[in-house]
Amino acid sequence: MPQITFLLPDGRAETLEAGDAPTVMHLAIRHDLPGMPAECGGQLACATCMIDVAEAWRGRLPEASPDERDMIEDKVGRVPEGRRLCCQIAVTSALDGLVVAIPERQA
Repeated sequence: MPQITFLLPDGRAETLEAGDAPTVMHLAIRHDLPGMPAECGGQLACATCMIDVAEAWRGRLPEASPDERDMIEDKVGRVPEGRRLCCQIAVTSALDGLVVAIPERQA
């Protein structure tokens, strides 16, 4: 079962067992992590589940789709390096040890 570490806006780190969470977003909202409203529930419609993927993990995740990149750019004006919507990152055993940061505010 993969473990994913969330670096929270207040500086704390939360390492969580993914269990049966289908996406990184589902794991975050199941544990009511601060700064993760995920208003659309994972439908790629709101961009309120943004995370910053740790540099060491950026090349290990599937690339963001054009729709995901467009959604981020629409909200923040550009796509910062490592910025993803965690509703679009499926939980797999390959994510064991993934580290992501929740920004201080969702755009």
